[in-house]
Amino acid sequence: MRKPPLALAVMMLLSGAALAQTSPPPAANGNRANGFSYQPTPSDVVPRERAAGVAPSPARQQQNGQFLEQEDRKLLKQYGHDPNNTPPNLATGATQAR
Repeated sequence: MRKPPLALAVMMLLSGAALAQTSPPPAANGNRANGFSYQPTPSDVVPRERAAGVAPSPARQQQNGQFLEQEDRKLLKQYGHDPNNTPPNLATGATQAR
């Protein structure tokens, strides 16, 4: 008498597992849809900020850059890297040595 409920339970488990395998995994993860990238780039954002009047001043941009450079150097030291011996594009975001 217990076989029909057990058989029904097994059949439901197997059909659920089979259905789970019918949809393919996504081809790529990220901010893409319909072949377009929706990640904003600086060339998209900066003109909009200026037009809206919310772009940071040059002094503020320099201040932000200095802060980020200090934080980067601090983290490099924290994780055992020598900030003075790190390639410049990794240590400061610049492409030329100072």
